[in-house]
Amino acid sequence: MMKNSHSLICLIAVMGVCFIFTCGCTNGETPAGGNETLPAGAVDPGQEPNYADSYYWLSLPSADKPVDVFYVYPTVSSNATGFMDVTGGEERALAQGIFAAQASVYGSNANVYSPYYRQMSTQVAVEPGMLATDTAEFKRGAVDVERAFDYYIENLNDGRPFIIAGHSQGTMALIEVIKNRFGNDADLRDRLVAAYLIGYTVTDADLEAAGLTAAEGANDTGVVVTYNTQSTTSAGGPMLMAGAHCINPLTWTTDDTYAPASENLGARFYNDSTGAFLREVDHYCGAQIDPETGALTTTIPEGEDLDIGPYSEGVYHRYDYAFWYRNLEQNVGDRIDAYLNRTASG
Repeated sequence: MMKNSHSLICLIAVMGVCFIFTCGCTNGETPAGGNETLPAGAVDPGQEPNYADSYYWLSLPSADKPVDVFYVYPTVSSNATGFMDVTGGEERALAQGIFAAQASVYGSNANVYSPYYRQMSTQVAVEPGMLATDTAEFKRGAVDVERAFDYYIENLNDGRPFIIAGHSQGTMALIEVIKNRFGNDADLRDRLVAAYLIGYTVTDADLEAAGLTAAEGANDTGVVVTYNTQSTTSAGGPMLMAGAHCINPLTWTTDDTYAPASENLGARFYNDSTGAFLREVDHYCGAQIDPETGALTTTIPEGEDLDIGPYSEGVYHRYDYAFWYRNLEQNVGDRIDAYLNRTASG
């Protein structure tokens, strides 16, 4: 693998089905945040989220399952300030929608916690040759995610095993979490069932910093599950960079063996603009890893007209969860079972 080369990324607003998972303040007022030091050159993104207040949690469940998920949503904000307004109803609703579309993959098997964070919006100009992960706006949002994760571990997790999961900018922020929190913390690594870091490049350098390894099968635990979906003819998008790890979500293998559509347990699609569920399709498409680029390649059914947003031909970034939804859901349960069985046998 080549060294980590996180580069320019085009961030798009995405939404999912609009089920509401908010936990509001009892008095209906916007709570005050804490004090903070902004990264050099950053625009003030507004009040720092106080994660001791349920207002700043998109999902704060009752812990009735033995395993948790800490989920971070992708880019939903197009705020002109450069940051998501985590107190604004419209932008909170967008986060709630994508939570329902993606985090529902995890909800049948685990308690899903998810913070609001002041993510980098689509309005941030990334200069030629600059890395999106180097912008002050991204770093500010990533610090929010790290603070939320710290609060979750210290006050909400209660020692349970956990999964971390995200997509796109959410994955970008979680890569920073694993590099900054896991590398020197054996307890966190031991309690990690898996990290589903989907829709962005995860490299050897990232894994080394975190003290983790990439998944190689359906039942290994304490590993990172990652892939970026595109057509067999696509030149690729800004999320897929040199050194990307990839696992096939139909076979849970890392070689270039083709998995036919018959192994796809079901794709689920949502209307991004309304949040309405559209359809579920069994055996929607097959999958194969391109060993040269690390892309997860597929051919969608003839006649499909999918909105891929601002990306070039065949970049299916918006469908990284949708295409493989039921296989992901099953795998979450399988990895949890494998982890619990392993720890029980001691």
